[in-house]
Amino acid sequence: MNPEDKIEYLKLEASKHKFEGYFNLARKLKDAKIVERVSDDILFLLTYMAAISTADIQRDRIFGYAGLQKEYEASKYFKQIYILASKWGYVYAKACKYISQRLKDEYLSKFFGRMSNILSSGEPEKNFLKQEKLTREEVYCNEYERSIESLKKWTDGYTALMVSVTLVVTIILVSVMIYNIENIETIVLLILLLTVFICGIALFIIYKAAPAEKKIHTLSRRSKEQEKIRFLSRILLPMGLISVAVLILMGEKLQFILLAVTLFTLPIGFFAMIDDKNIDERDNSFPAFIKTLGTLAGTTGITVRSSIENLDMETLGCLRPGVEELHAGLSMGFKSKLCWEKFIGETGSELINRCSRIFTDAIELGGDPAEIGDIVSASSLAIVLLRMKRKLVSSGFRGLAITLHAVMIGLLIFIMEIIAKFSGLVSKMSESYNSTQGGASGIGMSMFNVAESVPLLYKFTLSVIIILTISNTLVIKIVEGGGNWKLLFYGGLTSGLSALCIILIPPVVSRVFTFQT
Repeated sequence: MNPEDKIEYLKLEASKHKFEGYFNLARKLKDAKIVERVSDDILFLLTYMAAISTADIQRDRIFGYAGLQKEYEASKYFKQIYILASKWGYVYAKACKYISQRLKDEYLSKFFGRMSNILSSGEPEKNFLKQEKLTREEVYCNEYERSIESLKKWTDGYTALMVSVTLVVTIILVSVMIYNIENIETIVLLILLLTVFICGIALFIIYKAAPAEKKIHTLSRRSKEQEKIRFLSRILLPMGLISVAVLILMGEKLQFILLAVTLFTLPIGFFAMIDDKNIDERDNSFPAFIKTLGTLAGTTGITVRSSIENLDMETLGCLRPGVEELHAGLSMGFKSKLCWEKFIGETGSELINRCSRIFTDAIELGGDPAEIGDIVSASSLAIVLLRMKRKLVSSGFRGLAITLHAVMIGLLIFIMEIIAKFSGLVSKMSESYNSTQGGASGIGMSMFNVAESVPLLYKFTLSVIIILTISNTLVIKIVEGGGNWKLLFYGGLTSGLSALCIILIPPVVSRVFTFQT
């Protein structure tokens, strides 16, 4: 072997080890993580491959383009197959078989096994990918619907758990008033830990039961509401953190801290809810838009720009302003990619982001616009319909959770204030009895005298209120899905309700329960 051949051999061995190390790293990924991410992404990746295959491009280009879609978790496996085939001389059927044998994810392993059989039989990839996309669409819809049913049951369980927690805290408060408990601090600490544990377990279970999906894109260009959210968050969040920290250091009462949280988070959350509503409306209009656009371009043989010009803008709903700007940009001769990126960014939707890129990439490769429009429209419509089913569950639970939160917090404050009033009355009666009896204490009076424990019970009640406020904020967001900025809306709402209960209920108790001594 001459020196040049030896150098080439060493380079080949180094790249081989590098590839094996890369594959071993991918293989070490946790199975649960793969299943959670791939179950959401594989449908869009198959939609992408089915769409670009309509252009009748070569096999290596299909795998190459699929491997470049880094936003999909499963794309790395297609990239590995492409490397095996293009760099190491594997035929694609053997490369698919090799990858399928080393994957722990059951669906992907079987998928690449089926692809290996199809490629070895000589059947066109186009037919296989279309059929596999339809199959995966049905499987994904079935899994999503099962998750919704499971989520519905667990939300009922969460409601029962929160009622039980409130009941336990209420029993502890009443028991302290009736019985002379010596180790009250230990009991209070254990109940707080139990409350945190129960809320944490409930949130974890609901998080696992809820369908995992990405609703808002992460592009640099965003919708108008998202720009307002970004602007307000840069101002209000730092001011809010400083204000809350100052209030805590000054020793202010919890209700004023919660009001401060509401004041600085609710405006941001308000725009987050508007943005979420607008994204839903745009997503609902998108399947019909993309199918009509593809049909016009495919059946009449005109360009996408001309097809947009022939669209009936009255039927586009919330998409109309964006589509009109898209048409204006294309008509003025700007690059198609830049015009579509502007349109996608201003919708704020990840669904439109993925589907629009699939549509434009497949069109640029020379695919049939009508066929591509049908493929993309079917996948996007399936996601839209599933979200509607989820919304039926989340909207009912949201109203119940907010109402239940106000009732639970109000009940705890109400009972605590009654205990404080009753304790004050017993203390006065005990002092009066001691003065008339010459210092002798009444056993009955001392049983109900919990004046010394009232400050601890107040701290205990307020701690439970904080835990319930955080838990109810998180659970509503998890069940409903959407962007993380919605946490600020529900956090501000639940904090405001808690603060109002703490402020309004004590005067009511003082006025209603006025004892004559």
